[in-house]
Amino acid sequence: MREKAKFILDKNKCIKCDACINTCTGMVLKKSTDGYPHMIEFEKFGWNGCWKCQHCLAVCPEGAISIFGKNPEDSNLMPEEDMGIQMERLVTGRRACRRYLDKNVDPKIIDKILYAMQNVPAGGNSNNVEYTVIDDKEEVRRIWEVAYNKMEQDAKKGIYTDSFNKFYYDKMKESEKSVRKDDMLFCGAPHLFIAHTRWFGKWGEDYKINCNIATAYFELLAQAHGLGAIIMSYPSDVINDNPEIKKMLGIPEKHYMKLIVGFGYPEIKYHRKAQKEWNRKVSRFSDKTLRRQYK
Repeated sequence: MREKAKFILDKNKCIKCDACINTCTGMVLKKSTDGYPHMIEFEKFGWNGCWKCQHCLAVCPEGAISIFGKNPEDSNLMPEEDMGIQMERLVTGRRACRRYLDKNVDPKIIDKILYAMQNVPAGGNSNNVEYTVIDDKEEVRRIWEVAYNKMEQDAKKGIYTDSFNKFYYDKMKESEKSVRKDDMLFCGAPHLFIAHTRWFGKWGEDYKINCNIATAYFELLAQAHGLGAIIMSYPSDVINDNPEIKKMLGIPEKHYMKLIVGFGYPEIKYHRKAQKEWNRKVSRFSDKTLRRQYK
């Protein structure tokens, strides 16, 4: 299997720092007698060999390593100080968007986001999460009409999803007059992103977590590209209760899906971040009170 990994080392650049060896999750990189790293033979990709994580390529300070035919020069990062500032601004400035312009997002922006999504973390680098993106507002509208009508029909019979009851349903209905713009289901979002996966078997719960991690990353990336986005659980409950709607989305019936991201160009722009104070929910071991508690 080693040949399929295409591990290539440029000895003219390698400084023998061992960083690649010390970050190799599959432990298939070893030091040769001449001090240079090399890849040993392995049984198969995954736990019995290379994890396809590309840590070796990413960690090399000199760009001396190529793997899977990737050029290290295409993997350069921005300066760390800039990354920290931008990430902080993104996390503190992001907001759930519930009003959108009625227009499709430029496909190039969606392509950029999905390209970045290839790097979303997953337990064991399993890559078991699938993404469904409804990138045409007319398709979203078609799906919305079926789901919304079914939702209303059930509500008239007193039937609600497990996460809702009449009180919450009525509150959401009321919100259609202002914040949700006549759409309590998808908030009028022109596009949808859904992370889903098969979840049965030994690693079922881990697969579910991977889906939710991917959802969070997509929402942040959408906001980073100037789009409005919102993570929704109620619509997925409506869809999961109606297999015919799930089929319209092309998602296998037995696939897990819990969160949906609605996204598009925001109708309302936020000019400031909220000033939230959550210190009461943070327990730090450096706190003397907490330290005494655990002694």
